[in-house]
Amino acid sequence: MNTTPTPEQANEFLAQAEASQTQARANDAWPLVTLFFALSAGLSVGLVAVGLIEDNTTQLIILGAGLAWLVPALVVYLVKALSWSRRSTAVLIVWLAVIFVGFIGGIMADSFAAGGPIPFFAAGLLWIAAPVFSLLALRR
Repeated sequence: MNTTPTPEQANEFLAQAEASQTQARANDAWPLVTLFFALSAGLSVGLVAVGLIEDNTTQLIILGAGLAWLVPALVVYLVKALSWSRRSTAVLIVWLAVIFVGFIGGIMADSFAAGGPIPFFAAGLLWIAAPVFSLLALRR
C-alpha cells in the first residue's frame, strides 16, 4: 500500500491548500473592516461633540456613547475573525495607534483651546483612517 502522492496529486493538494488559505484570509479581513468603521464612527462622533458642545458633562456623555461602540466592534471582530495573521495584527496595531493619537490629540487640543477646529480635524482624520486601513486589511 503506497501512500506517497504522485507529483500531480501533490500539486493539487498545494493548490487546494493555497486556495483555502486565501479564502480564510479574505474572510478574516471583513470583521477587521467592521471594527475599523465602527470605532472610527463612534470616536469621531465623540470628537465632534467635544468640538460643538461647551458643557463638559454633556461632552463626556456623548464621548462615552461613542466609546461604547468599542464593545460590540470588538465582540464582532473576536467572534468572527477566523485566524490571527501577522498582517492583520500589524494593521490593527498601527490603526489603533493612529486612532489613539488622533483621539487624544483632539481631546487635548480642545482642552487647551476650547472652540477651535482641531477636534473636527481629528474626527476627519478618523474618518480618513478607517477606509485607508480597511483597504490595507482587505489587500492580501
